[in-house]
Amino acid sequence: MDTIKEATLRELAEAQSIRSAIVLGRPGGYAISVRYGMTERALATSRGGLRLFTLDAASRFLRELGLSRFEVDVSGYEPGRIRKARPDRASALALTRRQPSLL
Repeated sequence: MDTIKEATLRELAEAQSIRSAIVLGRPGGYAISVRYGMTERALATSRGGLRLFTLDAASRFLRELGLSRFEVDVSGYEPGRIRKARPDRASALALTRRQPSLL
């Protein structure tokens, strides 16, 4: 699937060029696909991969763009993590909770 960057998507939304939006279920989350003109593209990450959201976050993002109506296709959704686990950060957070406050 061809992708589009967020900045370009925002420009299309401001110009009211987006005909429709679809929130597509994917393994680990939901992708946003938009139709404008004769083209359909999915929102990309800054590194070019498919940007994934929770369903709630996708809804907020589209609403922020001024798109209050969209379709949801959950057929490809598989529960999982949107981001990779960070056990190093989890253990660091646990340490901060164990240390007494300096106040």
